[in-house]
Amino acid sequence: MELKIEKPTDTLGRLSMILWGDAGCGKTTLAATAPGRKLFVMIDPDGDMSIRNIPNWERLYIANEKSIDIVKEGVKPDPYGLYNMIAGFDTVIVDSLTKFSEHALRHAVNVAPKSTIEAPGLNGYGMRNIFVGSFVSNMIRITGMLNKHIIFITHEKDADRNSDGGVIGVSMMLGGQLPNITSKDISEVWNVRDHGGKRYISIRPERMRSPMKSRMFDMAGKTSFEWHYNANNDEGPKLEDWWNTYINTGYIKLQVPK
Repeated sequence: MELKIEKPTDTLGRLSMILWGDAGCGKTTLAATAPGRKLFVMIDPDGDMSIRNIPNWERLYIANEKSIDIVKEGVKPDPYGLYNMIAGFDTVIVDSLTKFSEHALRHAVNVAPKSTIEAPGLNGYGMRNIFVGSFVSNMIRITGMLNKHIIFITHEKDADRNSDGGVIGVSMMLGGQLPNITSKDISEVWNVRDHGGKRYISIRPERMRSPMKSRMFDMAGKTSFEWHYNANNDEGPKLEDWWNTYINTGYIKLQVPK
């Protein structure tokens, strides 16, 4: 094995991200503003309806395949044969990781001992976690080899509540420890929410929501900001703008927008 010492600035950085939030909050729209030419790996049926007017993206549509095919192909070292597909793209977007997790559970209960879809048990959930973890790791590795940006879109689950009905936490709709497992190798984990017709992006835990984190933004101050973007005319701040500013200033952390 040949080892090489290099400066961090000698190699190009790339964006790795999870965007999660409730349905219709703007996750897919935000992902569609990522750098360059984008390939959406569409696992959610009709998940791209909100971004048809946004330019510079294409899709690999696999949502109509059987769960066993989606999962078995997704956990291969080269998921869906993407290595030879993404050379001409800058960003790969998985929409959504929640839907892949659902397919993974359906496949898991068919192969895990003493497991059914009604009662997956430790075997079923454990195998699902292995499938999802392998898929995420392989997608990160394949896109990393080609220095492509990678974004996973994930839905928000119903709030966890105590015995009195009080909310004690809100996280991704993945199940068990998967939110933390899938986040550990990702640089940016942002929550997107729609409140009163306004979109907000949170980059660190708040309002009992977690996990969120950012290496691109300075988190010493605000934890969230309002995102002003019009998808109809593609006007407003974009992921591409923030990323280009970040790398063009030598990876100096950005101030959270006001």
